[in-house]
Amino acid sequence: MEKFVTMDFPVEQIRLTPLMRDEEALAAIRAISPDAPTPEKIRQVYGDVYFPPAPADRPYLFASIVESVDGKISFTDDRHGEKIAGNNFRDPDGALADFWVLNMLRFYADGVIIGARTLHTNEVMWANCFDEELASLRTTQMGKKHYCPAHIVVSFDGTDLLFDHMLFDVDAPVVVATSPDGLEYVRAHCPWSFRALGPYTSAEEVDVDAVQAAAASGERIVLATGTGAVTDGLAMLKVLKYLGMERVMVESPSYMTYLMSIEAMDEMFMNYSTVFAAGQVGFGAFLHFGAEEHPHSDFLSIALHEKNFICTRQKMIYGLHRGAEK
Repeated sequence: MEKFVTMDFPVEQIRLTPLMRDEEALAAIRAISPDAPTPEKIRQVYGDVYFPPAPADRPYLFASIVESVDGKISFTDDRHGEKIAGNNFRDPDGALADFWVLNMLRFYADGVIIGARTLHTNEVMWANCFDEELASLRTTQMGKKHYCPAHIVVSFDGTDLLFDHMLFDVDAPVVVATSPDGLEYVRAHCPWSFRALGPYTSAEEVDVDAVQAAAASGERIVLATGTGAVTDGLAMLKVLKYLGMERVMVESPSYMTYLMSIEAMDEMFMNYSTVFAAGQVGFGAFLHFGAEEHPHSDFLSIALHEKNFICTRQKMIYGLHRGAEK
């Protein structure tokens, strides 16, 4: 079993300068939020952070991504996404601040969605909150069930799963979310034991009793939704809800875009590093929206680290058309 590690994030190195906050919108969120008061370290670095309650049929979803100012999520010659922040040679502490924001969001999350292909370029990876001070508050102040968020690995057909990756051997709940074809692939190739859920072709088919029994078992879970090699995102999200996840963070850029396409992505914490990567590896590269029908967002907050990182919190908005009122 892999042991979690933590690290120090000195406040003075990672502190962000607020440029804009929609105080009216943020106050409305705080008024309905089930969260305990914002920990002092988060207040010092980022400001107050609260989230609204989850919808009835799925967790509240927020995403974390860092991209270059020309909209790329990795360099062509090095696909490790953290290089977009880490190789900003103008502001190394900005990279630390970006990583801390990721860990702050893990502090709030019950689960973290990770794309299976990410494991191929990140040999050492898990979704722990590495800030020691915040990690220690997850169970005491936030009332989380686990020291670390659940790891939710998404794969369309299972063939891109790395069953020997260290992520599957950490002291945290594990869910593999795939299709019916993916479940059969996992059954044929997975070396460790698991409990299967599904296939559920739609959210209406989800067996809540079976899901809650799986949650109580403590076993690794392989969840199949949809038909063939095509998953059903709303069914998956309903299962996560009944596994006890009220709030889920998304760290897969491709899956973030998919969740936007089904209008299930609630917020984006998108940070911009002042590097230029060019190439083709951009946000949402495998899915596109039309010029007349596409998601929008409002900035809830914008902050700056030095002159080289912009950290934003954005509320997603769906269903707008030309001429629609704000």
